[in-house]
Amino acid sequence: MNSYSIEETMTAFAKKAKTKSQLAFVKLFLLGIMAGGFIALGYLAFIRVSGTTPEEWGSFSTLLGAMLFPIGLIAITFVGGELVTGNGMTMTFGLLEKKVSVLNVLKNWLLVLLANIVGGVLVAYFFGHIVGLTEGDFATKTLQVALAKTADSPLVMIVSGVGCNIFVCMAVWLGAMSKDFVGKIFGLWFPIMIFVVCGFQHVVANAFILPAAFFAGADISLIDMLKNIFFVFIGNEIGGALFLAVPIYLTNHDPKEASEVAETIQETTEERVI
Repeated sequence: MNSYSIEETMTAFAKKAKTKSQLAFVKLFLLGIMAGGFIALGYLAFIRVSGTTPEEWGSFSTLLGAMLFPIGLIAITFVGGELVTGNGMTMTFGLLEKKVSVLNVLKNWLLVLLANIVGGVLVAYFFGHIVGLTEGDFATKTLQVALAKTADSPLVMIVSGVGCNIFVCMAVWLGAMSKDFVGKIFGLWFPIMIFVVCGFQHVVANAFILPAAFFAGADISLIDMLKNIFFVFIGNEIGGALFLAVPIYLTNHDPKEASEVAETIQETTEERVI
């Protein structure tokens, strides 16, 4: 088979969680900024494509933009980065395998979230505002997307965040299972494209589009942005932890097989997990 087994993949995630928990603060934060920037660049491509298509194209314009959005997660996978949504699943596997503590998980999530936000805001300001890539002819789309996200109730933000990270972590899982480059690309691409088409909320993507709209003159306050980030973050982590990691672990974990896999797993298998 050209893929790793479920047990091998779970073991790789658990080992990677331990590695993540031991990263120095500066390295973790820089990787988080990189990941936030990559996701923002993918969202920027979405705005540039879908923002000027004819109105009569309807949802087809969203599909076109969604086809480009996955470049962010692909870049994180092959270039490097710490993404809080993917870590929602990864760190949970480490917790279930007793490789990390609850404190390790919470520390990772909060630090990476902050770094991801920094990356998103930097892209929004320098590329979106200074260069003008989310303003001018594209301002209407930027504001439309951002205002729709902040208009949701807290419950809707949480549930939408759950739906989003089910697809994001599904992409991370499928990418990790594959042994070859093409397989990883396909595994990463389609789940991400689907969550974008569905319009689910992703906390790191929102850390780009909300500031971009703010810089473009949208009637969005700092409180609006922080409220959205908080509730979507909660939903994202619930989706990755409780709807992906826990069910996969409970339905597939075999202590005997896990022990055998842990003894034979290669370093390359561990490094394939973001």
